[in-house]
Amino acid sequence: MIDEPVRSAASRSPSKKIARPPSGTATTAVGTADVEQLHPLSPSHIAALTDRGLDPEIVTRLGVAASEKLGGDAVAIPYFDNGAIVGRKHRGWGEGKRFVQDVGSKQIFYNVDCLRDATLAHEAVIITEGECDAWAAMQCGFQRVVSVPGGAPLERVKDDEGKKYQFLDHALVLLKDAREIILAVDGDGQGHNLRDDLSLRLGAARCKHVQYPRPKEGFDHCKDLNDALLQYGERGVQETLKRARPMPIAGYYELDELPEPGDRPAYEIGIVGMDKHWRMRLGDLTIVTGVPGHGKSGFIDEVCGRMAEKYGWRTVFASFETEAKSDHRRALRTFHQGRLEIAMGQQQKDEADEWIRQHFGFIVPPDDVDDLDLKWFLETSAQAVLRKEAQILVLDPWNQLDHIRPPGMSMTEYVGFAIKQIHRFARKYNVHMIVAAHPAKLDRAKDGKYPMASLYDISDSAHWANRADVGIVIHRPDMANNKALIRVVKVKFSDIIGVPGEIVGLWDRVRGRYTIAEEEGL
Repeated sequence: MIDEPVRSAASRSPSKKIARPPSGTATTAVGTADVEQLHPLSPSHIAALTDRGLDPEIVTRLGVAASEKLGGDAVAIPYFDNGAIVGRKHRGWGEGKRFVQDVGSKQIFYNVDCLRDATLAHEAVIITEGECDAWAAMQCGFQRVVSVPGGAPLERVKDDEGKKYQFLDHALVLLKDAREIILAVDGDGQGHNLRDDLSLRLGAARCKHVQYPRPKEGFDHCKDLNDALLQYGERGVQETLKRARPMPIAGYYELDELPEPGDRPAYEIGIVGMDKHWRMRLGDLTIVTGVPGHGKSGFIDEVCGRMAEKYGWRTVFASFETEAKSDHRRALRTFHQGRLEIAMGQQQKDEADEWIRQHFGFIVPPDDVDDLDLKWFLETSAQAVLRKEAQILVLDPWNQLDHIRPPGMSMTEYVGFAIKQIHRFARKYNVHMIVAAHPAKLDRAKDGKYPMASLYDISDSAHWANRADVGIVIHRPDMANNKALIRVVKVKFSDIIGVPGEIVGLWDRVRGRYTIAEEEGL
């Protein structure tokens, strides 16, 4: 907390080195009539400066004089460029802080010549919203200080058609080597507009912003450097600038700026032997592939059923090759009751259906949807997972979506883009995303059997292998028996999720789940 008594201006030493106009007669771009209206600072001007905590001697050394404009209580503030006066601003002290500029005044930073001083090149550039704030910084020992000529905008300026920021064009070369720029503008809405506009144009990577101290008792606000000087003395200005923080850069954070990650535990699925290879986390993307008919959908159903039984997880299925009310219900009834649907009585069916209602929802395309594209799928899924409060979203299979590519985008590029969108969806909605994807057509061996597929065999792109968190292949070497290889071929976070490997499962169609061959001694 900054808390230092305000010292009177008269008690401060004006001996600090202050950036100021050079000695000698300065060339002026304003008319002689304007110059004739200038006079030495009057006692009322000196009192006004002192009341604001500003040192009149320092202000006078900067060429500030009394002006007859704005009712006669104004001061004239000269703008120098390479030692020549190129304009004056006349600032009133009364209500509203009015100001006008002489006709023909050049629109440049106030005190821009300090940027030409090579001896100050190691110092940060401080940009203020008004000259009084610049004087406050100079009075506190800062020399590389400039101020914008026309105050802050009412709204953000998206472009410079109105020339609001034309003064930057004059200074860009002078600022090109500045490694640190402190935007010490007003701490109100308009000041924030100016801060953000300057940061955009000067580069957020080198810009910092300030936070002013709380107003001292007896004051309504503390929103600029002059307020900080008036209320807390030189230390108030120095600490405010010392504590300047980097402007945020979209997508970039220092470690301490990042929120602590939410707890993402890895859950055991419950298939014997699988837990050392694959444990499920919310936010991950799992790709399941294999030759059609080898059991991808049955494996996914079992995983979702086990997560429902073990943890109460809920799943939304988008299974475009399966009738939800007949086929999918039958498979889930079988899993839940451990027997074929045909062998169930009505009570067992009712019990299973109640379990299905609690834990599963289904995305079924309406008849009026012509294109089942990625956009439709993600928009529908967002509503579905929120309504169901789901932990798992299944797309089975990927190949049934209508993949409408933007003009000029190759299929490989599109698949990469689509997988990225799906992965972001999983993280945003905190669901585990399972995508079943058929491989491209595989050639049978001489014995008529298919080789085992890989993630790289999935149609259209190697992105499936590169961008999945987990990749699983289901393969039945011999369709004449019920033995299947469940191979986890990729695990991105092996220290958390598991390590690649395989188990041999025996598909039990009566119970709707796998038993493990090794477990049976086979």
